[in-house]
Amino acid sequence: MIRLVFDAMFRALWLRAVATDEQVEQAATDDLEWRGIPVRADIKLVYFGTPQDPEKAETLDQLFKSLDEVWKILCSYTHSGARQLTRHFTFDEVKPNYTEHEIAQALSAATAILLLGSVVFFGSIGAHQEADDTVAMRNQYHADFDERLRTGQ
Repeated sequence: MIRLVFDAMFRALWLRAVATDEQVEQAATDDLEWRGIPVRADIKLVYFGTPQDPEKAETLDQLFKSLDEVWKILCSYTHSGARQLTRHFTFDEVKPNYTEHEIAQALSAATAILLLGSVVFFGSIGAHQEADDTVAMRNQYHADFDERLRTGQ
């Protein structure tokens, strides 16, 4: 489920700022072949450019490196990789073995990526107040969520 959210966000951002009119039409009819399109690299360049400040450049590189690692993990779960398989065996039973805490964290990650995508999108269309409001919403959400996790609610 989380991979679908990541995928939708990346594709929407890519279609918004990178795709040609022809590619947008192909995507609208499910005829766009996404394999081989460097979606995350394109998004990084178009939305964030090449920061001149070495510290900002390093932070951006680390963010996208983290996104690439998360993507690999999500693909392993989605495509019956080792991560999914190992989470479906509990001693002598075949059943999912996710804790409620892990499920809550997964749902929180999906929410976080949707809010992040919204901030980037709003910024790209010049809707800076909406971007700021979304950042505030994200911060409040995470403060509330972290408190609920900490207290077990």
